[in-house]
Amino acid sequence: MALTGDLSTFSFVDIFQILAKDRRSGILLVEWQDMTVAYYVKEGEVVFARPVDRVFRVYAERDFDNLIDKLRISKESLPKTVERFLISKLGSKEGVFSFTPGFIRYNSDMPFYYPIEKLIMIAARTLTPEEVERKISDEMLTFERAHDYVEKIRKAELTREEERILMLVDGERSVADIRRESGLDNLTVDRTLYGLLALGVLRRKKREKRHKPSITLELLAKIIERIKEL
Repeated sequence: MALTGDLSTFSFVDIFQILAKDRRSGILLVEWQDMTVAYYVKEGEVVFARPVDRVFRVYAERDFDNLIDKLRISKESLPKTVERFLISKLGSKEGVFSFTPGFIRYNSDMPFYYPIEKLIMIAARTLTPEEVERKISDEMLTFERAHDYVEKIRKAELTREEERILMLVDGERSVADIRRESGLDNLTVDRTLYGLLALGVLRRKKREKRHKPSITLELLAKIIERIKEL
């Protein structure tokens, strides 16, 4: 099933999160205001990006190796296309997208200079306050690190500020606590938490339910007094 949406309501962090989770191959097509770009995805990794003047041209070649040969693009230069036509545009919030899985065929290994984990954090740094509020809606929320968080952040290449925020997450501090103790502005903290949630590095800690006593102490005291009177 194709994934479609509008960038005004569906951020690239969320798109990348789905790609990372499903690890599917296909073509992500984004119709920006100024151009239409096809992003070629192999097993959840964005390996190539190219502008197209007609959408149908994207589906004219099903073999990826043949495609880059025709375009005279070396495999070593593929990451530069991702940088030019994807990373530079992540701050734009206007456009529509669609992901068609299973269309393109990859026959060889591709260089991943920008692994999907790294793209998630790069995209998170461009989130607007309205976008981060979708997941960081309450400053009293508490998060905890996943048991395998070290492995998950290995490819993300966190900044020092992001590492500082991550280390403050301990299952006890609230978002408000982390904002205050980090010494960073609220938006930077919230963007980082949003990105780490998308990576699966963090998860929301469920509040423990407090069991109300089935009998109050006052009632218990009265029962004891009655027993003594017998």
